[in-house]
Amino acid sequence: MIIALTPNLSLDRTLALNLPLVEGQLHRVSKVTVAAGGKGVNLARAVRAFGGESCVAGIVGGFNGQHFRALLDSEGLTGVLEEGEGETRECQALLRSGLHPTEINESGPPYQQGALARLLPRLPKGQVVICGSLAPGTPMSDFSAMLRGMNNPVVDSSGAGLEAAVDAGASLIKPNAQELQALTGSGSLEAARTLYQRSGVRVLLTLGERGAAYVGEEVWEVSAPPVEVRNPVGSGDALLGTFLWARQSGMAIPEALRLAVAAGSANAMLGGPLKLRAQAARELAAQTRVLALT
Repeated sequence: MIIALTPNLSLDRTLALNLPLVEGQLHRVSKVTVAAGGKGVNLARAVRAFGGESCVAGIVGGFNGQHFRALLDSEGLTGVLEEGEGETRECQALLRSGLHPTEINESGPPYQQGALARLLPRLPKGQVVICGSLAPGTPMSDFSAMLRGMNNPVVDSSGAGLEAAVDAGASLIKPNAQELQALTGSGSLEAARTLYQRSGVRVLLTLGERGAAYVGEEVWEVSAPPVEVRNPVGSGDALLGTFLWARQSGMAIPEALRLAVAAGSANAMLGGPLKLRAQAARELAAQTRVLALT
């Protein structure tokens, strides 16, 4: 079981545009897709796509929170959700063919210590993954204490949340190059090696269209297969979810990383996390290239 604990859940709206986005002009939307959102939901979708067990955990509130619950149920995804104050945020992605989406994300309700305290004892047993941004106003002392109270958590966050994960001794972090640079001063593979040697925290470094690298007791890099990108949103989440599922299933690190990179590419090629299919990822895995750097 992989539990995707997402501190800042959302409703995700993807708006397809037929014409270029021009500031100050009227735009008409040709298609709207609304789904339960947040990095943890995308991760859970990827785990399920490969036949694994996953669970979305977090705090929801207001009418958007009710909508989130209904959308999660409609997909057949398991949720452990706690009712909180305020309105679950909305995130908009403006999508035009051939271009990276323009994303507009609300900040979400503030940190709610009481709701989180009610949620944590309800989590099932399994691998906990902290996914995405923290709720506004989250005290780092509280977040660090939560991590230290968990058994080998995985953290996919940024900024102060990623720094707290390293200080708390998380079992694995998943930064991209920009997030690693903000954390260490460099987004390079060598910076990830230095971070692991200093802290003992394993690093799954995503490199966008280049692929990904794993730095820990072993060091591996996998190049991504060339694909036509339709919508890259959620590709990093698919990569992490697939890697964790593969490792739980007994795959060695290089093979797990190969399949994970292929899943991220399949997500982008097929049009986003709602359309990810395991078979497409398995087919793309044969086009990846694995390099041992140990």
